[in-house]
Amino acid sequence: MPVDGYDESMALVAETRRHGAGEFQLLGRTWELLPEVWLPTLSYSTEFYTTHLPYPQGGSLLEVGCGAGVTAVHAALSGCAKVTATDITSQSVDNTARNARRHGASGVTAMVSDVFAELDGDDRFDCVFWNMPYVAISPDYRYPDGLTRAVFDAGMAGCHAYVAGAARVLAPGGRLFLGLGDIGDRAAMERAAAEHGWQVQLVAASRGEPDAHVEHRLFELVRA
Repeated sequence: MPVDGYDESMALVAETRRHGAGEFQLLGRTWELLPEVWLPTLSYSTEFYTTHLPYPQGGSLLEVGCGAGVTAVHAALSGCAKVTATDITSQSVDNTARNARRHGASGVTAMVSDVFAELDGDDRFDCVFWNMPYVAISPDYRYPDGLTRAVFDAGMAGCHAYVAGAARVLAPGGRLFLGLGDIGDRAAMERAAAEHGWQVQLVAASRGEPDAHVEHRLFELVRA
């Protein structure tokens, strides 16, 4: 398939499956991993974004695509009073809830949602973040399973849904963030953002093991 990053991404999906259920170490804590949930230690991305997000002290955070729950739990333990974590797969939602209980993060609520689709219409957050799938792939790509949704964004549909719906979930003065590596289509992301009135600003960027060949980038989207 002629898509940059396809083979590498599928190899990481396969490695996640080989790891299977168990535990992993990240950010000085031991985390539980359920089957069919992305293994965060295969990339520097989770560590990078989790340690660079500006968590609103005493405020609320929404994380889209929570996976095993590392960022959501860390946010709650770093001063967020309310954390809502969503994911498109029930396995990830269960995994996040388990890790919240494991680490005493009582302010975390995990729920199944495709981006913002299942959120209550009155929900508003001081900070919204998504470490989105890095690899843009053809719109006619059919996901074989939930794990591939962690690495591919068919037709940039997820990105479009994020920038289209973000305004309705942000509290007054709230901040909107997006994670995307340099293997992703930044130009397409910026075009999608601009269509919905957002200007994209680079906040931080870094490389680290185990995928130091990828630069992970944290963007803030502000009203143009």
